[in-house]
Parts: sequence; structure tokens; C-alpha cells
Amino acid sequence: MDLNARQEQFGNAFLLAVAAVAGFAAAKPGTDHDSIDWTLSSRLPRRPKLDIQMKSTRADDGEGPAIRFPLRRKNYDDLILTDVSCPRLLVLVLVPSDVAHWTAQTPEQLVLRRCGYWLSLAGLPPSDNESTVTVSVPRVNVLTAAALTGLMQRANDGEAP
Repeated sequence: MDLNARQEQFGNAFLLAVAAVAGFAAAKPGTDHDSIDWTLSSRLPRRPKLDIQMKSTRADDGEGPAIRFPLRRKNYDDLILTDVSCPRLLVLVLVPSDVAHWTAQTPEQLVLRRCGYWLSLAGLPPSDNESTVTVSVPRVNVLTAAALTGLMQRANDGEAP
């Protein structure tokens, strides 16, 4: 498997691990035609869902308050929509440049190296860019089980992420 495909699968594994800890089901649409790679669902009273566009990258200098990521224009256009039944989030998983450092495992733990971050693009203005739009994903938006639970609770309450 080429490196980009491995990186994509690692990002998926990261999301599934965090969703499992949070107690959410994950479903992958058969076709990603609307920039939705995963739908997470909860058994909160209103049965909220979150639609997720997954991305991963090895390109991050670790500096500054945000990770700048060039998002394909189609994905940007799909994620800025506000009149949707499920909130949409971009999840960006950072991985080390050397694949040998992506995981560490002992009998007591499995470590997935680097981190995942989330961003809602809902309501951002349309872009005139033709191919990509660079988005800034705040480093404070770490995708943890607690953060995911909070995002799902907001969806349950009918609030934007």
C-alpha cells in the first residue's frame, strides 16, 4: 500500500478509536460524493449525528496556534454549508513523517502518534480559489473523546459546533 493510502487508513483508525472511547457508532458511506467520509451517531435523546470529512498530513511544523492545511475546493464548498441536517466537521490527523514512528506498542498500551484536530467550516464565505482553499485548524481543537462528546451534545441541543 502506498504511503498516502496508509496515512488515510491511519487517520480512519484514529477517528474510530476516539469515537469508540466516546461511545459513538461510526458508519462509512459507500461513496464519498458529498465530502463525508464517516458519520458518527449517538444515543443521546435526539439521536444526533456528526458528518466527518477526514484528512491527514505529515506536513506540519508544530508552530503557531493553528495548522494550515490546503483543502480541496470541492471539500471546502461542501463543508461551509449551514442548512444541513447533520453538522459537518473536518478532522485533520497529523502523523510523523517517518511511518515507523506512527505507533508504539507494549503489552500495556498502543500509542497512535501525533494528534487529530477538528474544525467546523460552516458559514465560512465561498472561495474564488480554483483548486484548494487553505484552512486554519486551531491546535486547541484536539479531537479527544471528551471533545467529541461535547460536539455531539451540541448537535443534540441543536447548536452549531
